Amino acid sequence: MLTEEQNIITVPVPQRNNVGDSFSRNLIMQKFIAAVKALEDVIDHETGLLEQHVNPDFVDINSRKTRGIRILNQTMAELSKYLDEDLNLEIENLLKILKIKLERNSRVLKIHFEAVDELVNMLRSAFEAQETDGTYNPFSLNVGRF
Repeated sequence: MLTEEQNIITVPVPQRNNVGDSFSRNLIMQKFIAAVKALEDVIDHETGLLEQHVNPDFVDINSRKTRGIRILNQTMAELSKYLDEDLNLEIENLLKILKIKLERNSRVLKIHFEAVDELVNMLRSAFEAQETDGTYNPFSLNVGRF
């Protein structure tokens, strides 16, 4: 609006609807918390199976992790417009717990894959040893046959 006395144009600043913003913020935060908890559940499940020496379904687990990370990223983008000190602290605390679980999962996965690698090397050595003893030599099996 233009005031003649000051020749200044003032534009009304839209007021934030605190009730709606608060509701939206809480709803998005609940989605974020659910995404973090879902990722934690998948990671705990995988870690638990590996610690019990059970082979997890890595295809299923990896697809659940991928879906969880996608949802986490989406909710982070939605939350970015509501960030303040309190929300940052809450997000940071949730992500710290997730990070601890991921680090534990990473250690267990590393042990698992090292064991698989050792097993592969043992099998390779056994196959190489059998090949060199002549037992499975195709030339000695087919001697005299053409």
